[in-house]
Amino acid sequence: MLTFFRIVDTRTKLLSKPAPLNARELANLRSILQGAGVSPILDDGEHDGTAYNFEANANGLAIAQFAALFRDRLDLLAIVEEAQFLGRSIRVSRAARNCDALLEVSEHIALSPEIAVTRNQAGHVFECLDLDPVTSTQIPLDALRSKLSNPATYHRFRRHGLANTYEYLSRLSYIDCGEQFPHLAWA
Repeated sequence: MLTFFRIVDTRTKLLSKPAPLNARELANLRSILQGAGVSPILDDGEHDGTAYNFEANANGLAIAQFAALFRDRLDLLAIVEEAQFLGRSIRVSRAARNCDALLEVSEHIALSPEIAVTRNQAGHVFECLDLDPVTSTQIPLDALRSKLSNPATYHRFRRHGLANTYEYLSRLSYIDCGEQFPHLAWA
C-alpha cells in the first residue's frame, strides 16, 4: 500500500461554485484531457474510461479549448479559469448514480506532482519530521520548511535511506503558491 504526499489548500475562499456536468460535457472534457496527454488521478474504486470521480491538472491547456467545449456554460468556464489562475487541479465527482457529475476547483495545488512512498517509508518520514499521522493529516508548508531546515532532520532522513525524499520535500516546501494557504497533506 502507498502513501501519497501532495500540496493542498482548504482555507482559501474560492469564487466559483461547483456546477453540474451532463454526460456529453463530461465525455468531451475527458476527450480534451486525453488529447492533451493529461492523465486523471482517479479516486479509489474508479476505472479509467468510466470514472466519475477524479482530478486532473488542466493548467497546461489553453482556456480557449475549454471555452469551445463549454460555449454556453459560463459557470463551468469560471471553474476552469479559477483552477488555472490558482494553479490547482479540477475535480469531477458524482455523489449518486442518478445524479450529474459536478465540476469544481480541487483543493490540490498542482504546481508539483504528488509523491508516492510505501507505508513503511511514510512511517519513517513521519518519524523524521516528528509528526503523528494518526492525529494530523497535513502540515503547513512554512512549518515543513522550518522542520526541514534543522540539520538533525536531514540526518534522520539519511539514516533511513530517504535522502531523495528529503530533497523532494525541501523543494516542495519552497513552492510559491501566491496568496493561498498551502499544506503538505498525506493519505
